Amino acid sequence: MDEIRLSQVDAMLAYAHADGRHTLYEHEVYEILRLAGLEVPKYRFVRDINQVDATMLSELGGQTLMVKIVSRDLAHNQRYGGVKKVRIIDPLFIRFVLSQMADEVLSHFPEGEKPRIDGFLLVEFLRFTQAIGDEIMIGFQEDPAFGTVVTLSKGGDDAEFFAKYYDPANLLIAPIALSEAEKLLSSLNIRHKYHDIGKPERLTQIAKSVTALSELGLAYSMLSDRNPAFHIKALDLNPIVFTKDGRFVAVDGYAEFESSSDASTATLVNQQGLSRFFQPNGVVVVGVSTDPTKYSMARNIVSLLMDLGRTDIACVNPRGGETVIGGRTFKLYTSIAALDHPYDLLVYAAPGQYSIDFVDTVPAGKSVILISGIPADMHYPEFARRIAEVKKPDVRVIGPNCMGVFSSPRDGHRGVNTLFIEENRMYIPVSERSNVALLTQSGAMSITCVERNQYTAIFRNIVSFGNKADVNIPDLVGYFEKDTLIDVIAIYAEGVGAGEGRQFYELLRVSRKPVIVYKSGRTEAGAKAAASHTAAMSGSYEVFRAACLQGGCILTEELDDFYNFTKAFAVLAHKPARGCRVAGVVNAGLEATMSADILDKLTPAEFTPETVAALHQLNTHGLVNVQTSFLDLTPMTDDPLYAKFIQSVLADPNVDCLFVGIVPHVDTLKTVQQNYLEPDAIGPLLVKAFHETNKPVVVSVNAGKHYQPLIRYLEENGLPVFSDIRSAIRSLDAFAAFWSTRTQNL
Repeated sequence: MDEIRLSQVDAMLAYAHADGRHTLYEHEVYEILRLAGLEVPKYRFVRDINQVDATMLSELGGQTLMVKIVSRDLAHNQRYGGVKKVRIIDPLFIRFVLSQMADEVLSHFPEGEKPRIDGFLLVEFLRFTQAIGDEIMIGFQEDPAFGTVVTLSKGGDDAEFFAKYYDPANLLIAPIALSEAEKLLSSLNIRHKYHDIGKPERLTQIAKSVTALSELGLAYSMLSDRNPAFHIKALDLNPIVFTKDGRFVAVDGYAEFESSSDASTATLVNQQGLSRFFQPNGVVVVGVSTDPTKYSMARNIVSLLMDLGRTDIACVNPRGGETVIGGRTFKLYTSIAALDHPYDLLVYAAPGQYSIDFVDTVPAGKSVILISGIPADMHYPEFARRIAEVKKPDVRVIGPNCMGVFSSPRDGHRGVNTLFIEENRMYIPVSERSNVALLTQSGAMSITCVERNQYTAIFRNIVSFGNKADVNIPDLVGYFEKDTLIDVIAIYAEGVGAGEGRQFYELLRVSRKPVIVYKSGRTEAGAKAAASHTAAMSGSYEVFRAACLQGGCILTEELDDFYNFTKAFAVLAHKPARGCRVAGVVNAGLEATMSADILDKLTPAEFTPETVAALHQLNTHGLVNVQTSFLDLTPMTDDPLYAKFIQSVLADPNVDCLFVGIVPHVDTLKTVQQNYLEPDAIGPLLVKAFHETNKPVVVSVNAGKHYQPLIRYLEENGLPVFSDIRSAIRSLDAFAAFWSTRTQNL
């Protein structure tokens, strides 16, 4: 929309606001839509029935029109008889109908509660059917976390019911280019009907309307560069219809707005001071107890920092004195003001009731981890506001209510570990291959992830960020996106704050690294909204999901997938798939037959004639069907032959990736403690084949405790191993789909 049209919309919103309204009348919505480039019916608004004359009726055209009560006090006119279809006889008859309709509406309310009648709307009668695809619902809402979200769904009175029980609404984060809207429409099942009835142009008509509404919503959102005086919180067209004469016209419109001074504001990604959390020069731990016999979170943190070889640790306790930790004597400073040597990072592990006062004393240029929770007598929004008020502008805070940070040693820095679990209770393995930044709102999640990856050693950085009083998800994603040692960013989120979701979405769109996400808290929101309102059709999780998928991250719907995908993407980071053609080599018929049912984006590879011939030569016992993509080698195959089948399949140019399934219990394979490391055992042979190929390989070892040494050997040598074939294939499917798409778009 150009500035002239936007200024006209500005004036309409200002007029409605001055009139004491936060919703627009339907004729005002029509005018805004017209300015935005959408087609609307012919209409006339009158405040007095005596304004209706022959000229007005002739301008509306046709022999029939729709008449509606206009009232700021009524959301559903039709329920009270406020909407009627009438034949155009003469102006006197129309005036009579309007007068009778007003009386009927008012009769539903007792004296003292009667709604105000602000006028009457006369609208061209549009001829259309209510068949699926002939009426559409399009709208947008201002989501406090993500900004303008456009909704596209079936229209009509049952739109919310249809979206809840049959087909969820399609959500898109604005701005939406015409090409993006057309891509979405080309994926919807309704396209088949439009093609079948010879009207494929309907897809373009819908796409143009989606794009226009996204531009309008964005122009009046917290993200607008115009800094508008008003934000349009929601605008719904239910329905917008295909008329019998081929037009695409908005029939009913509803809009809510608010002053921008009352609206949420977008946050900006702020990476200032984050390096002090991960590569600090000097760490101060606040709340260190003097009594070694009692549990002390702060003492554990000091021990963990000492385990990293740090000698630049200072301890604070208001009582002063000294204490011994790990055989080393520490002076206890009474306050941070008393510290006599430089430091970058403060770890606050003292009672939460003093945390605000503590942050107030932190000097500029420092970073703080608030391990403790918030004061018991304070709600979190008030706590966050107070922290923002007292902290110096360049002081950064992670927390409260978190475990803090683990950062492995690098570039001459000793690393950081504030996760306060003693090393003999939780060991965090690190290797040169460690390449994942785990960002989690739950400290328990970080513990589980570490325990599930003892052999792969994938985590280079872990951030348990808790309630996000300052440092948030976009800040951390932006920081690790630039970290050359991080290949994968894995995120567990419980909620996103005002504007935070939008910044996260923008980072996803430009990220060159895989971002794997699992979000808890998926309950529906907006259940109390009106049936015609898009907010009733999309809870916060649905918006979050739409942003993740549109932004290009790997959103996991199951927690096990989050663990498994993180492992696969990390271990296979330097073997990106060029396509989704997959082959499998297993030694159990069950795994061979069920594999095809698990595939999503993966498709079975078709072996070249040369590969088929090579497999025939290897099929010495004649039990393998070499015509299929998923080879069942049967329990008769020994280790060297197993490896040769794998090598032959990997050499096929039609194979983009491979899954290997090993049921290790058979006597023909060397998989137990006594022989799994022999040179001709499947473990060393599989590792050799993996290192000789540039194609991604996942392995399933369906076994128990007797075969853990084999699993450990495979994972420590760079192979991602899963306990079942389903997990292996789902992980490979996500990995191949992500990287093959990225490769095609480069």
